[in-house]
Amino acid sequence: MNLEQQIKYLDKNCIILCIEQEYLIHPTTFGYLPLSKSTQKCSFAGSYHVEGYRLYLDKLVLNPGAGSKSIFAESNERQFDFDHFPVTYNGAILIGTKLVKEYQIKGMRPAYFSYQDVMELIFENGVLITTVDQSKAMLRIRKNIELGLRSLSHNRDIRCINRFMNSNFVGDYKPSRIQHNRMKYLKNMKSGYTEQNLINIKVL
Repeated sequence: MNLEQQIKYLDKNCIILCIEQEYLIHPTTFGYLPLSKSTQKCSFAGSYHVEGYRLYLDKLVLNPGAGSKSIFAESNERQFDFDHFPVTYNGAILIGTKLVKEYQIKGMRPAYFSYQDVMELIFENGVLITTVDQSKAMLRIRKNIELGLRSLSHNRDIRCINRFMNSNFVGDYKPSRIQHNRMKYLKNMKSGYTEQNLINIKVL
């Protein structure tokens, strides 16, 4: 998945920067794609919102044929609209708004500290249980770069920045390196939704 996902939180449209479990929900959950190794990282994007502390899926856009850097091809794109579909997610979501400057670090597009407002939303069974404001920590990184105390052209400084972020974040945003673990997670996700949960889905 290489496309921008969004979430509406406190009436603000935010970008999902990272997800602790890699996926909030996956197209294989609904049978849009077969559950296989080849479809684990298909190109898709979701739009979500938080209402009354509960997480809902609004839209899922899928293009299984898109490459890692491709924009959805019109002929392949499929959009699925949802009517207050509750997502039973467990874990943290890192969100951001107000892009200040597009800093680049490998694995982050753009780097998390590129945004003025950065927050972590922590969910348990799809219910928001706490939030953590990381904006000041991200500002500290930007200030160190602006003052020349850290440079994104030096690997040592990048490692220091990554360690600082990892020590501040509540969620563990490192992707699973073991394919078997990812497959197990997707199977558990799929089994957690019943047929009754999958009603009111519109294909556009």
